[in-house]
Amino acid sequence: MADAIDRSLDCVSLLSSLSGEALRAVEIECRWQLFDSGRAIIDRGEEYTDVYMLTAGTAHVLNFSENGKVIDYATLGEGDIFGELAAIDGLPRSASVVTQSPCTMAVIAGAKFTDLVINNPAVSLALLQRLAAIIRFSDKRINDFSLLKAEQRVCIELLRLAEPDPGNLKELIIHPMPTQSNIANGIGLARETVGRIFSRLARQNIIQRQDKILYLRDREKLEQMALF
Repeated sequence: MADAIDRSLDCVSLLSSLSGEALRAVEIECRWQLFDSGRAIIDRGEEYTDVYMLTAGTAHVLNFSENGKVIDYATLGEGDIFGELAAIDGLPRSASVVTQSPCTMAVIAGAKFTDLVINNPAVSLALLQRLAAIIRFSDKRINDFSLLKAEQRVCIELLRLAEPDPGNLKELIIHPMPTQSNIANGIGLARETVGRIFSRLARQNIIQRQDKILYLRDREKLEQMALF
């Protein structure tokens, strides 16, 4: 099974400043692993400091409220890393990560990761920029949760997930379309609430689902609903 793994970190933007030789050295330091969909990679509260670099597949960063409700913090894709906070401060994991699809990951010991950051200023800056982006995104999500109505949250999330349709660049699509549960977990709503809003948007011809693709048919209307 291990022979099927592509042991390349070329997609990891955090390491893009490294020379080819330096990047190959990091690849050798890593343990390379394959994970099936639905696997828990790390659990909140665990006390180890390995850092994971996702080179294929997608995963969710999750947490849980006091009443057990799932909170979907973020979706990770090819080139993303996670676990760096524990490597930096030595504290237990602050969130859980579960694979959404089959994944390939390079795992590096926390001490080796911090050595890599300390000895490469460009990597240090890239890490600081990554952490700053996470803080800004979290601040915006907190603001959205506290001030926006349910319909606004859904519309904003749809616009955030959308990308131009390759077949018609004037239209936006979401592909693959996440489940209503995943959207609900990501914006702090009940799945039933998201379902009702989706139905209303579909009746108004603002969105249209076809197989695994969600088409945003009326971007202007969706943007207006996100604001008011």
